[in-house]
Amino acid sequence: MYRKLLIAAIIFSGLGYLCALAGENMTMRWILKPGTIILMILLAATTRNVPKPYKNLIITGLFLSAIGDSFLLLAGKQWFLFGLVAFLFAHIAYVVAFVTRWRFSPVHLLVIIPIAAYSFLLLDRLHASILAGGNAGLWIPVLVYVVVISIMIWSAVISRSWIAIAGAILFFMSDSLLAWNMFVMPISWAGYGVMISYYLAQFLLASSIVRSKGSAIAYANHNSSI
Repeated sequence: MYRKLLIAAIIFSGLGYLCALAGENMTMRWILKPGTIILMILLAATTRNVPKPYKNLIITGLFLSAIGDSFLLLAGKQWFLFGLVAFLFAHIAYVVAFVTRWRFSPVHLLVIIPIAAYSFLLLDRLHASILAGGNAGLWIPVLVYVVVISIMIWSAVISRSWIAIAGAILFFMSDSLLAWNMFVMPISWAGYGVMISYYLAQFLLASSIVRSKGSAIAYANHNSSI
């Protein structure tokens, strides 16, 4: 029962953040942006009868993400860099989590090709735009970040969890849109697209703690009597 209430709270908090974003209400944005992730942490923490290493690493990734969210609410390149670093460590936590469920097959090597191709094309455009915009100091952090999140997607594939794979891909799409809007070309709906895909990604990654039927519904109903 508590878990279903938490999921409802996550949905309303996420929708509330979108409304605060539209209304440019910074107070509510400060409350709801990291607050939605904190609710996901609570949801993950209430999951029982699952391997603790994976669960704790996912929670760590969510916690670091909440810190990154707070940094990104502040204006200035230095705060963007701090946020980038926080999310970088969040992705490393996710990578280590997926490695604990390592189920490698040689076929998985083929998955590297589309991931690397997309990352290369994205980085190529970002590199030119970052330098042209006078943000050369951000290039190396952005490069490292894209490499790490690419590894995160591949490690999710190796874990053979469709929920984790979908979450990792959505996370990359969210970050790609954010970077494109910030460095390459402003997109009017980017703020909403970034946050919707981001919250979905984080919820799916939290949901991947439960391996049973590989669905968020199974996650919501798991131990619902708690």
